[in-house]
Amino acid sequence: MQKAVKNIIIRLAMLAGLMLFLFLMIMAKINRDNAVIKKINIEIDDWNGNFLVDKQQVLQTINNRFDVLDKSINGKELEKIEQALYIIPQIKSANAFADKQGNLNIKIEQRVPLFRVYNLQGQTFYVDNQMHKFATSHTYSANVPIVTGNISEKLDTSNKKIQTKILAQLFNVASAIRQNTLWNAMIGQYNINEKLQIELIPRLGNATILLGDDANIEQKLKQLNVFYFDVLRKEGWNKYKVINIMYKNQVVCLR
Repeated sequence: MQKAVKNIIIRLAMLAGLMLFLFLMIMAKINRDNAVIKKINIEIDDWNGNFLVDKQQVLQTINNRFDVLDKSINGKELEKIEQALYIIPQIKSANAFADKQGNLNIKIEQRVPLFRVYNLQGQTFYVDNQMHKFATSHTYSANVPIVTGNISEKLDTSNKKIQTKILAQLFNVASAIRQNTLWNAMIGQYNINEKLQIELIPRLGNATILLGDDANIEQKLKQLNVFYFDVLRKEGWNKYKVINIMYKNQVVCLR
């Protein structure tokens, strides 16, 4: 008998908890759908040293398209605000929500550039860590390697992802080098030569490193480590003009 009573009490407690949860969810939706905005708060993930988007830019975009202060704002309008912010190409994601204190809170996640391209048409644009091309900022230049040379791919609104094979290969190379602490610090420029081969331009020395393509990139970097710090350190950083690591287990140098 006592066990049956105990089971009933447990079930009633669970039912009460479920009803309370549903009540809170409904109240949260009512508050979201009927929030009167008194202030706009903007939070941008610039803690990692990335300043491609600034608060004034976000605030101006909102004010140019919406009249939110002292107005009631619902969920659909919040979604419209989020979508409108994607006109700023450096924004990866935008989250808008209102709280019961009357704040319109905007949280911005910026795109993380991997390198900056200068193409044959005179355009310049970034490529992020998801192969997404996006425009540069007028107020901030990211500290990433530049890409020069025989690059025909353009920045356009219809194809935001990388389209050409050579830029896709370069993305793979740059991603691998980004994960390598030493060579991430050493490489300041990539170049695509007339044969559509990838060249690395290090910050130390005057040599051009001929990589070729993205095949066996980890092995090539290991070869480069050995050559740079076991050979060039003794012979001098400026002894060779070209260091060719295109081929497996070979380093061919030209003076």
